[in-house]
Amino acid sequence: MNKLRLFVLLALAASAAAPTAYGAATSEGDKEENLPAYEMPIFYVYGERLSDTALAGSKTPQELKDMPASLSIINSDEIERLGVYRLTDALEYSAGITVSPRGDDNLFNMSKIRGFDVSHSNLIVDGMKTFTTTDNVFSPEIYGVEQVEILRGPASTFYGTGLGGGTINLATKSPKPENRAEVQLQMGSQATRMAAFDVNGVTRDGTLYGRVVGILRENDLFYDHTEQKRMYLAPSLTKEFSDKTKLTLKAFFQEDIIDGYAYLPRRRLPEDPLYGILPDKYFVGVKGWDTYELRQTGASYELEHAFSPQVSFHQHASYRHTDIKSYQTTGVLRGPMFMRWGAMIDSEATAYGLDQFVRLRHGDKDHGGDTNIGFDWHYERTLDDQNMRMLSPWNPADIPDYVAGRRRPPVDPDTIMPMGGLRYWNRETGLYVNHQEKIGRWTLTGGLRRGSYEMYSERDDMRERETAWTGQFGAVYDTRRDFYLYGHWHNSFEPTLTLDENNRLLPPTRGREFELGVKYLPKNTATQVTLAVFDLRRQNVHISVPGTSYYRAIGEITSRGVELEYRAALSDRVYLLGSYTYLDASVTKDANPRRIGRRPQGVPHHTLNLRVDTVLHKFKDGDLTFGLGARYLGARPDDSNRITLGGSTVYDASLRLNRGHDALTLHIRNLFNKQYLTSIEPVWSVPTGFAGQDRTWILSYIHKF
Repeated sequence: MNKLRLFVLLALAASAAAPTAYGAATSEGDKEENLPAYEMPIFYVYGERLSDTALAGSKTPQELKDMPASLSIINSDEIERLGVYRLTDALEYSAGITVSPRGDDNLFNMSKIRGFDVSHSNLIVDGMKTFTTTDNVFSPEIYGVEQVEILRGPASTFYGTGLGGGTINLATKSPKPENRAEVQLQMGSQATRMAAFDVNGVTRDGTLYGRVVGILRENDLFYDHTEQKRMYLAPSLTKEFSDKTKLTLKAFFQEDIIDGYAYLPRRRLPEDPLYGILPDKYFVGVKGWDTYELRQTGASYELEHAFSPQVSFHQHASYRHTDIKSYQTTGVLRGPMFMRWGAMIDSEATAYGLDQFVRLRHGDKDHGGDTNIGFDWHYERTLDDQNMRMLSPWNPADIPDYVAGRRRPPVDPDTIMPMGGLRYWNRETGLYVNHQEKIGRWTLTGGLRRGSYEMYSERDDMRERETAWTGQFGAVYDTRRDFYLYGHWHNSFEPTLTLDENNRLLPPTRGREFELGVKYLPKNTATQVTLAVFDLRRQNVHISVPGTSYYRAIGEITSRGVELEYRAALSDRVYLLGSYTYLDASVTKDANPRRIGRRPQGVPHHTLNLRVDTVLHKFKDGDLTFGLGARYLGARPDDSNRITLGGSTVYDASLRLNRGHDALTLHIRNLFNKQYLTSIEPVWSVPTGFAGQDRTWILSYIHKF
């Protein structure tokens, strides 16, 4: 650990002293007016670039140097270089992020930012919410994403209701005014097979351009006899009606089918009565019956129109629909028998969103300001039908024979027990104003939002209405030496339809954060460094009471910490990525004094990540690059704080060969196949571990033309 920390400090010093890395300015002596016209042929440069503009943290693209907050951008270069094929893969080297705290999961994103869960409301796409309270979790196909933006801290002024840990914005692939295409093939461990394509074209006049992205993937999952198949197709089109008006249309279809056991990967602990009897990966369901099917469709449009250089109108609308069929077997040891049943859920959800604002500008980009005045609206409706299939119980004494194949489990009956349906909807509207003003070396930002939220459950005939003011203020000071000092305050609001033991609605969750930091963003080098110190608090946090169907609100959870994140192309041969996080999270107020001082489940004090990619050899038309990374996850407790998992370090490696139009890459995660648990929590009152990712390798071939 000390060596790795020293390595990070040395790398920081090296980048500060390194010469300009890419694209030095043309000298005064290089005149162009006397040069003959010449059209360059198509060629490919396999370098590394850093993106410095993001949508998260504002309603329009904004440069990192003007943002009074900690924000990370994982662009398409980094996604390809790290071998990212899931959202969690894209997050794991960033500061303040705890990925897969409930085990390695191929379908959902369960990450935490600054100690708090990333809820449905905090995972947005192209600046728009997908779903909020529904269980229809948006499971993104990362091949359809060209940039992942991680905004730490609350963002309610920009996106409405949401938890205060942070927001992840997925910028999906958009049409570009160019002709290009790529195809990609993959194979790997867990019987992974994938084929994908990304085609972009433009008309001769350059005013109409379109893009189509598609993928087919198959792979095995954690449990025996379990396979996942995914199909994704996303067409998009942009029309420039003039230099003042542009319209972009997007659509997508995604289908995930899991044949087998779709639950999170669990490992039995010695406290489990079935430890050593029922193997972790053993399939306890009914072959051919246990399935999980998730189908998602969506469409959106983005309209931009400039009335003048000072006034423009922006409108973004979206539609999403999901269908879920989940037939999954579960079991628990009750008395002398292992009781089994099948949970059957058929769910359908639809969501609509609209965001529109007028942008007012004055001055120029260095001395002036922008004001966004707008209105947004979000509505979603969910229909759930729930049933239960009663299955044959197993005698624990017979389980070793089932596992060894000496005996077949008893035939399961088809008895179905209706469990009722659930119909609910929610609606959110907001009026907001955000302003940014540049005054000398200062960039000041502020915002205010009046939000209204309503939810109704038809089954319980229960309605909740809430209104809230949220706001933010921030400042950035340009030292003129490539350092930018910043600070901000922001608050958040999150209503939830949960009940206490007296069947009464719990109050909404609220939060606020103070953050101070410094960014090092040298103008002529590909280097980004952010150091942040923060104090984040959430009040009325709702937690479920084990063994019951109700919740309770604890007083306050405080998360304080320090984050350091570093991205740099030290030269055209070395690229460095690293982060360190110290997180002091604990319950600071609670009606139960025994809970005060406890740390949230699965949240470590320390995380440290470091990745180095270096060019081993350069060719005339490409290069050979080797990458090595280390990810350290510090000690983390269970919810009771009586069990603490020790720190774990896993290593990643890659080898990439680029030649002309072709690239061949081998990515290996968890190189030495470290066996570790990401967290421990009770499942049916039994302490259970959630497994981290086993060694995984992916061999990719990409052809660009």
